[in-house]
Amino acid sequence: MIKTTILCIALAACTVSWANINSTKPIIPVLKSEQADSTNTKNNKQNGKSKLNKEQNIGEIVVTGVRQQASINSVSNKIDESLIDRSMGKSLASILEHVSGVSSIQTGTTVAKPVINGMYGNRILIVNNGARQTGQQWGVDHAPEIDQNSSGSIEVIKGAESVRYGSEALGGIIVMNQKALPYGQTALSGHLRTLYGNNGKRYSVVAQAEGTMPFSKNLAWRLQGTYANSGDQSTAKYVLNNTGYREHDFSASLGYKLNALKLEGYYSMYNLKLGVLNSAQLGSEDLLKERIALGQPAEVYPYSRHINYPFQQIVHHTAIGKVYFDAGKYGNFFWQTAFQADDRQENRIRRMNLSYIPAVSMYLTSFQNQLKWNLAYNKWNTEAGATYLHIRNRNQTGTGVVPLIPNYTEYDLGIYAIQKYRNGNWTAEAGIRFDNQETRASGYDYTGKLYGGHHVFSNFSYNLGTSYRFNEQLKLTSNLGLAWRAPHVHELYSNGNELGSGMFVMGDSTMHSEQSTKWVTSLSYRSAFAEVRVDAYLQWINGYIYDEPLKGRYVTVISGSYPLFQYKQTDAFFRGIDFDVRLRPIQHVEYHLLSGLIWANEKQTGNYLPYIPSARFDHDITWEDIRVGKGNAWLQLKHRLVLKQTRFNPANDLIDFTPPTYNLFGLEAGIDWPLGERNKLRMLLAADNLFNNEYKEYTNRSRYYAHDMGRDIRFSIGWFF
Repeated sequence: MIKTTILCIALAACTVSWANINSTKPIIPVLKSEQADSTNTKNNKQNGKSKLNKEQNIGEIVVTGVRQQASINSVSNKIDESLIDRSMGKSLASILEHVSGVSSIQTGTTVAKPVINGMYGNRILIVNNGARQTGQQWGVDHAPEIDQNSSGSIEVIKGAESVRYGSEALGGIIVMNQKALPYGQTALSGHLRTLYGNNGKRYSVVAQAEGTMPFSKNLAWRLQGTYANSGDQSTAKYVLNNTGYREHDFSASLGYKLNALKLEGYYSMYNLKLGVLNSAQLGSEDLLKERIALGQPAEVYPYSRHINYPFQQIVHHTAIGKVYFDAGKYGNFFWQTAFQADDRQENRIRRMNLSYIPAVSMYLTSFQNQLKWNLAYNKWNTEAGATYLHIRNRNQTGTGVVPLIPNYTEYDLGIYAIQKYRNGNWTAEAGIRFDNQETRASGYDYTGKLYGGHHVFSNFSYNLGTSYRFNEQLKLTSNLGLAWRAPHVHELYSNGNELGSGMFVMGDSTMHSEQSTKWVTSLSYRSAFAEVRVDAYLQWINGYIYDEPLKGRYVTVISGSYPLFQYKQTDAFFRGIDFDVRLRPIQHVEYHLLSGLIWANEKQTGNYLPYIPSARFDHDITWEDIRVGKGNAWLQLKHRLVLKQTRFNPANDLIDFTPPTYNLFGLEAGIDWPLGERNKLRMLLAADNLFNNEYKEYTNRSRYYAHDMGRDIRFSIGWFF
């Protein structure tokens, strides 16, 4: 179905674009406004935006505003559509690593979750097209159920923005923004992109088309589809068996805009089948110890595109409705409702030819409503709102396996208010929020005993932020926020092994909610020669929850023996500093450096917390505006240095050492070739781990059994119209 949808989108795009090329009617490209405070000042040509260097006959101009979701008083970064396009074939977590202070925690080569200032999992809130993402993201081996190719931009907010977005935003927020629908646009626009990557011999197709209805330019639409197919991926020296995947995604948007009223609807379907690394599935306790000592699979088989048992199958549906109304002097009103359904099945190797029956089968549904009012007057801006969230998660019967977590239902009601003030170069804001969360869990453990409970958590959150622009070059932003997070059912009651990570995890039903105070300050300088930004933060967390490996302890079940991880709670202190530096020593040449340094300890003992990213330095040099005939090309050389994690407590790990320092090199070369006034062709050749180094990342949960990905060369061709 998805393949047919993509082909239909592509065929429609080809037909209309051919007609546009052969038409004599002058058409002007859409002009996009950019945020004045954006930290990304890549050249317009590299970002795929053409400059009008000669006189044109202007028939029509459509101005599309790009609304910034993050407050001007928060510390945030924005990833634009061009970078998302050029990162095709990479995970969402990998794309977010283009922001200082952001890394990823992985399970093998295929599952990656973003890490912001050392925080990950349920401490990072993902907002997709205005709706809070709800799925099975609690598991380390569960990646976000989102197709990043459908986003027009991505914002990363580093502060504790719980006032506007609710609980679980202790570490930060990832806002996946959709492009504004093309109201008033007269011609069809979109793109068709294809990619081939040598690691896994994978290929993918992304198609998007948008426009307005012939009978009404106030009725706009957009269709988007993604298809991806990969076989076994490889390290530098061996194949990672059973790491292929199949992905089918689709989204559709429809909107109507008339004067002060705007109505929009959105639907998306994310469908992923993912193989699980064979070496994470263990046998006896002796074999487990042997594989940990060896550090890689004991047996390696030839490359295969087939996905065998064990594997995961995830289908995530999202439906969103929005209403905007501009009431003039009475302010702006916004209402949004969203429904999500997440169906996760995990199949394991089972005896008696029963592998086709899922060992884990969970179905989650969520319903959320958001009402917001905003009024700007004189130097003030007032925002107030209310949110309601209902989540219901059920384990499907007939698996023959005791569920990892019990059935649960969660209710969350929140109200908030934010007051902003702006006077010249100085802005300030204060916000407060109250949340009440209720969780009911019930299930049977492996002994047949009923367990679960009823928990009610109520908390206030607040946020204070300010920014001051000293002059055109220098700006200071500071944000202080109190946030909280209730322990997830997985942390309270889990009692079983996680399929992808090869861990047996046990929860603790006595844990209380996390309370976090985070202070982050950013100083930025910008000139024609340089852009320098430094973000520093302090974060105190009472009741920090993490899963600690119990060294030397294993749990043996029917499928094998697994290392035991126990959830525990402690008071923690995080602090760190992020650097983002851009230098332009000569015209068309730019040097870019990103770096993040994190320290995280238990407050009482001073012991280091596990799975905190080590120091890393990413830098690249880009040569832009290389004229090749009619085309505009660029060349980029990249280097990543990740230091050995020395802030490490051997007692909190399965092994007594961390992986050594490693270096990775890469390159990217691309060209945009114009095809008439509105069409262009983009060709891109990129390579990661160019010299095929063998390495392990400390935050990869599969580092005990396997190395990370080897050389990956990607070639893509995109047609933009």
